[in-house]
Amino acid sequence: MKLHYFHGRGPLRDLVMLQGNQRIELHIRPVGDGLWGLVALAGPDQGRPDGQFCRGPWKTQARAESVLRSIAGTMMGKGYEPCPGDYVVWSVTAQRLARTIGVTDTEASAKHDTDPDPFEPLA
Repeated sequence: MKLHYFHGRGPLRDLVMLQGNQRIELHIRPVGDGLWGLVALAGPDQGRPDGQFCRGPWKTQARAESVLRSIAGTMMGKGYEPCPGDYVVWSVTAQRLARTIGVTDTEASAKHDTDPDPFEPLA
């Protein structure tokens, strides 16, 4: 078994990987409270993403970057080529998905509830 680990230069916030006409984009995004998350999107190179997963949150950007590099290495082992200079096209989708990292279902539903009376009565 051959292990691959993607080594790049400097901080890495986004990475595009290609294999034929398949594209994978890996994005590190802030998710609030100083935490960082990883969003991966996959799909046809000239289309919309049809697969996704989110990981995190982590306390440091460096930890999220370490996970990104590990995933990139795994994808290299499956024949994907890293294209660090390529332009990311699914960044808006990645940012939308990053907002869901670390949020439980009850927290998400509580954010959408509207309270007609925002003041609590005095006892």
